[in-house]
Formats: sequence, structure tokens, C-alpha cells
Amino acid sequence: MNEENRCRPLSFDGKYIRAQLVEDVRDHTAHGVVTNLSNEAMIIGGDVPGVIPPWKSTIMRGGKITRAERVSIVDVPDSVNLGGVMFDGWDWFGNRMEEFPRTTPLYISKHDVVGEVTLNPWRFSNHPEPLEETERYDIQLNLWWAPARTDAVIHNTHAFLEIHTQIYGLGRIQIFKDHAGTELYRELSTAPGDTHDPIVRVTGRRTYTYPWHRGWTDQDCIWMAIELHPK
Repeated sequence: MNEENRCRPLSFDGKYIRAQLVEDVRDHTAHGVVTNLSNEAMIIGGDVPGVIPPWKSTIMRGGKITRAERVSIVDVPDSVNLGGVMFDGWDWFGNRMEEFPRTTPLYISKHDVVGEVTLNPWRFSNHPEPLEETERYDIQLNLWWAPARTDAVIHNTHAFLEIHTQIYGLGRIQIFKDHAGTELYRELSTAPGDTHDPIVRVTGRRTYTYPWHRGWTDQDCIWMAIELHPK
């Protein structure tokens, strides 16, 4: 039998952000943005129990997770000088991608592989005509930080399934018809505690097509990328 409430700090736990992984969760008190990193529903205690669906999130203020398979809990205990995260083991993203614009203030934390999952990518992505195929994926997390009105650069290429949980601040995911960004046709608003639905279309085995999209920050923002990498 697995030990309940196995906790460990995530790789981006630090001075400005508290972050932990909890597995086989039973009656665990949580403070912060809690993301359900599994195919099973997360049950929240209370007079009327709450249900957080797979790959969705909520904000908890001392409430109790009655049952969950795997969750991340990320909290910003004090927002004073929050931009200091960039000095807490984070990188300016241009250090990892040479062609990244030199003037864009986008910062990325360390990555953390938190486990693996078997799922149907067609159903995960809400494909209208899903195939009955499953794959095994590593679940990889990292945080991003950007000040208000940052254009996090239009792109459409990922070799994995990706969604995001907003941790701090208000922002948007903007979706375009073209790389130049002249034709914006859809926006997903992001507020703390939100995890958006996938915007990917699965087109074949381990083949993922994304629209042209970018992150945009209306306020200073921190968000968590949830990447599912085929094994």
C-alpha cells in the first residue's frame, strides 16, 4: 500500500514562491493554487464536497483535499518584490532560446518531472472525433514570470501536450491566424486558480498541431506550464 500524503518541494520552491507536490492525497490541508495532475477527480472537503476535474485547478485557503492522486500546490505568500524570483535560480528565457527577442522580460524556472500518466491524447484535447489510443507521458512542470504588458512571443510549435495554470496576476492566451499577429481571433482569459482547456489538435500518434498563440500579461503574472511529454 502506498504511503498517503507523500510531499516534496518542487524544483521552483524558493524564497518568493512556495511549491510542493503531494501524491496519494488524503485529508490534506492546502494553501495556494492547487492543480489536479491526474486523470482522477480531486475531492475537496466541506459541508458540500467539491469536485475538481482532472487537469483542472482551484484556490484553497486552508481547506482540505479529501482525496486526490497527485496535486501541485503553489502559493505566493508575499507579493512585495515578487520580480525577485528572477534571482532565485530562474533564467531569462533568452538564455535558453538564442532567437528569443533580446528586449522581452520573460523568465523561466527550473523544470520538474513529477511523475507519469497514461491517457488518451485525443480525449485530453477534446478532439471532436477521438481515436481510442493511449500513450504514456512524463508530467513536467515549470513556472514563468513576466511583468505587466509582456508579449511572450507568438509561436505554434510544441512536441508535447501543454496546458497552463495561472498562479498570480491577470493575463490572456491570444490565438492568431498568422505568425505576424495581425489577425487575433480568440482569447482565453487567465486569472489565479484557472487552468485553461488544451488548444492543441492531435493529428496523429505523437503529432500535435498548435495554432499561432502567445501569452500576454495584463498585470505582473506567474503561471505554471504543465507539459505532457511522450515517453
